[in-house]
Amino acid sequence: MNLDTRSIAEKLLLRENHVFLVLTILLGVVGGLSAVLFTLAIDATRNVLFGAAPSPWRLLAVPTLVSLVTGYLLAKFFNDARGSGVPQTEAAYHLHQGVIPGRVVLGKFLTGALCVGSGHSMGREGPSVQIGAGIASVLGRWLRLSPARVQSLVPIGAAAALSAAFNTPVAAVLFALEEIIGDMNAALIGSTVVASVTAVIVERSILGNEPLFRVPAYHLVHPAELAGYAVLGIVGGVVSVLFCKLLLRARGFFKQMPEWTRTFQPAMGGLAIGVILVFVPQVMGVGYEHVDQALQGSLALKTLALLCGVKLVATIISYASGNAGGIFAPSLFLGAMTGGAVGIVIRAWAPFPTGDPGAYALVGMGTLFAGIIRVPMTSVFMIFELTQDYQILVPLMVANLLSFLISRHFQPKPVYHALLEQDGVHLPGAASRVTQGTWRARDIMVSDPVFIPVGSSIGAAWSVVEKDTSGAFLVGSREKLVGLVKRRDLEESARSGRVNVPVMSLVIPEPLHVHPDHSLELVLERFRGSPGLLPVLSRGEVHRVEGAITLETIVQFVRSD
Repeated sequence: MNLDTRSIAEKLLLRENHVFLVLTILLGVVGGLSAVLFTLAIDATRNVLFGAAPSPWRLLAVPTLVSLVTGYLLAKFFNDARGSGVPQTEAAYHLHQGVIPGRVVLGKFLTGALCVGSGHSMGREGPSVQIGAGIASVLGRWLRLSPARVQSLVPIGAAAALSAAFNTPVAAVLFALEEIIGDMNAALIGSTVVASVTAVIVERSILGNEPLFRVPAYHLVHPAELAGYAVLGIVGGVVSVLFCKLLLRARGFFKQMPEWTRTFQPAMGGLAIGVILVFVPQVMGVGYEHVDQALQGSLALKTLALLCGVKLVATIISYASGNAGGIFAPSLFLGAMTGGAVGIVIRAWAPFPTGDPGAYALVGMGTLFAGIIRVPMTSVFMIFELTQDYQILVPLMVANLLSFLISRHFQPKPVYHALLEQDGVHLPGAASRVTQGTWRARDIMVSDPVFIPVGSSIGAAWSVVEKDTSGAFLVGSREKLVGLVKRRDLEESARSGRVNVPVMSLVIPEPLHVHPDHSLELVLERFRGSPGLLPVLSRGEVHRVEGAITLETIVQFVRSD
């Protein structure tokens, strides 16, 4: 490259960086506005639908009837707008080069405002993340930026929206790095900071500089009180595991229902929520006003325990039935109630002086957030931003660490990732973060493997693969893998006269598999445990076959290398 060409390239790169900086600031403004408008839309929806003092019949009817409308919208037009939005944003960033369709933004805003505003026990922060990320994706593609640039805009937009939704800019940046990107050393940290701060400025200029919660002054009364916070960490970890496992089980139940019921599943959840609201209206919507009461220590032990249990059940029903809303706010609600209850018990029974239950409620918010969402750094800085008090860091880290470790032990897969896997989407993990130039599964696989149709008999299947020397064969189609059948089992059955028996009687369901970005080391490790064929499956559609790896393809790869 001569000097003139290099100079032009450097000028173009500098100009692109300037454009990206301006775009980052713009995303901070737009992301902040989107979060503010979403919050106002939820409040307006709630006021219109319930009024100042709703009757029991209204509490019962509103979630049910509104969920009929949102269920139809979600099933027919906005299927990607169900749930929190954070898992979908992660999938878009890691698997689809940051592409989030504009209809998802519109659908999330509309259905999210209706679902949360109609009383469903869900939060606004998760949907705000997907809305902000979606706006960033749409804007980047409209400006015809490169796919890499579009991808990098997604966490920036997500951080901006979350920063405005929760009024914690540092925690929003950490959440984008920990959860969306999955890398605390990501090169985008500067851009996310700029967007996050810009969004908070926009939010405070519109809604004022009032804090989200009235946080009491905190101080550690006695060093032994750290044992009390350790107890809170253990209890918080148990509640976190209970919430995650019940949520996944309930969502699995709804997903197993017939396809035609998907339109009505949100209304089924709405009816259940309506019944709950008749008796415990405090669990309606986001519920931050009751979190504030717990922080002030104005709730009795029975009330705290009741609200914690009912909120847990209500959130699981709302989310699992397919409504649009997040688990960010419910996690904080559960944490405040759990912490407040633990604080009252410890104050009554501890042989040493303790702080107010409100302090435990505050630490409990971070504790449950760390256990459920599984972002420990974000949870620490989130509570610190709310208090602006360094004294809370030590008890907060003690409780958060214990909750995080207990949750990770009993629920190894983070809840957002587990929710994606229920939808057949597998995000790349540490095994896929290999260095540039390392061989991967896509380099070894054959892209046109032989498939045995599901409806085949053993005789028909054997006639198709008799001359193939592979140790096993795929059963199904490229779009939907059903399983594997071993060559030995197929041959023995065919020669023993079972030619008319369905081949499905020999199928091994859910076989070992790899994804295209898995490393050679992982491929070889899993191939050793396979029956002689290793399917290579898509991350975005876990039953879609991208290729297959056999002993022959490995030998050919080694020889060519």
